Amino acid sequence: MNKLTYILFLIFLVFCAFDTSAQEPPKIVKHGNAYQLIVNGKPFLMRAGELGNSNASTKEYFEKNVVPNLLKQNINTALIPVYWDLIEPQEGKFDFSLVGDIIKISDANNLKIVFLWFGAWKNSMSCYVPSWVKKDVKRFPRAESKDGIPQEILSPYAKENLDMDKKAFCKLLEFIKQNDKNQTVVMIQVENEIAMLPNARDYSKTATSAWKSTVPSVLMDYLRTHKNTLTDSIKKYWNGNLTGSWENVFGKSIYAEEIFTAWSYAVYTQEIAKAGKKIYNLPMYVNCALNRPGKKPGEYPSGGPLPHLIDIWKAGAPSIEMLSPDIYFGDFKKWTSAYYRSDNPFFVPEHQYDATAGAKALYAFGEYHGLGFSPFSAETKQAEFMPPVLGVTIEKTEKKGSLTELPAAYNLIKCAEKYIIEANGSDRMRGFLLDTINQRDTATIGGYKIVAKHDYTLGWSAGARLPNWNTEGAILINTTSDEFVLIGSGVVLNFLDNGKQRVGILEIQEIATDGSGRTIRYLNGDESHQGRHVRIPDGEWGIQKFKLYRY
Repeated sequence: MNKLTYILFLIFLVFCAFDTSAQEPPKIVKHGNAYQLIVNGKPFLMRAGELGNSNASTKEYFEKNVVPNLLKQNINTALIPVYWDLIEPQEGKFDFSLVGDIIKISDANNLKIVFLWFGAWKNSMSCYVPSWVKKDVKRFPRAESKDGIPQEILSPYAKENLDMDKKAFCKLLEFIKQNDKNQTVVMIQVENEIAMLPNARDYSKTATSAWKSTVPSVLMDYLRTHKNTLTDSIKKYWNGNLTGSWENVFGKSIYAEEIFTAWSYAVYTQEIAKAGKKIYNLPMYVNCALNRPGKKPGEYPSGGPLPHLIDIWKAGAPSIEMLSPDIYFGDFKKWTSAYYRSDNPFFVPEHQYDATAGAKALYAFGEYHGLGFSPFSAETKQAEFMPPVLGVTIEKTEKKGSLTELPAAYNLIKCAEKYIIEANGSDRMRGFLLDTINQRDTATIGGYKIVAKHDYTLGWSAGARLPNWNTEGAILINTTSDEFVLIGSGVVLNFLDNGKQRVGILEIQEIATDGSGRTIRYLNGDESHQGRHVRIPDGEWGIQKFKLYRY
């Protein structure tokens, strides 16, 4: 091989490598102690917002009403339903024109997409299946209640239900693979809030026959292998038997019935995901409507990937990369910690859009090293913004308004993205979530013991005397030796002695939140209480770099 031929051969190899990388679909990879979503070969943080159920059902409404409002809020990823009834109005005749329009419009506006497959089920019910499915009850059987009343819920035990759902899902994956040239679609949600009502299980003849059958060996092998790490609920109801019917293995109760339902849904979803991934291997997840405290299976939607059923889902649906909570009530830390597992990438696909969403987004990225965070019905928020930059005045041509919490938090995450990505999966990053009940937290990071406190713990803070304190959130990252970045709002940091030396603040820089990274001010005076703390006051959304030293 002469020199010229050798050089051309090397160029060819480089081109082939580049081309292969460009064609590789988005993926989730393990990174340190956490996970990353890789899009176009780079880590990607989803500053997401989920659409209202019907707001992607026409091109015009999506383009004129949805996209502009998402962009106003610093959202870079839209969670968008795909409706089975619209893409297959007649059996075997598919129309993906709306899906194609949404991909094109999103790509033109630098929005990534997570498609939500509204197939067999949406919030337990089968409301988005085509009319030809709804009308043919014999061919497409429904789940039945304990007293034999059919429900508007396709039975997960009917092969025809699975086959038609899977066929439509695979056609969707084919279309995305052929038409999404820029990796605009980064992930797929399989079904939506799968669950059984009004009982813990389906009581149709087929389902009852399955209930009386032997528990699959795949599940029993998983339980045996993971015996020491199973959730308390599974440990409680599994009686130790390694074979037998569901009642023989898990007992005779509605809780055993819910375990049975969870397995049935997981296996069904596995078949859908496995078939879709053979066509286009996008990351896939299943979301979950959480169970309300004090309610029993059937009183809440049962059998989804709830915290106490995660092991069943992990055993039954290995093609699903992650199980994720939709959070509308209760203790945020309690719910999220249940899904923060070494075998489960962390993502909050739905959260109530309220005044706490911004703080919780920061906490999700910082504490759980999350792939993303998404409030529901984000496109309905009509926010007008002041420039989200501390110390920057408003130009006369700009309209004044209010910068709501979520857009402010997303702006900080955007500006600090490189720090968050670099610290992903390491012990150099922590998140803080503070409120009336949780007024302080502690962390040991970068060799320093740090106390994070709510801004209102300072007696002179404007809200210190209020009975209910605002929810505040922050991310703290140790960038290099003795140097840190604080990202958030309403937080005060103090630094504890190690018994031999005291900790001092060498320098605090306030960083612009316009993406430039420039220093706006040095805050070594009153802003730090003359070197006593690092602080971002309530109502301000900022980024501060600071250095510590010992003396």
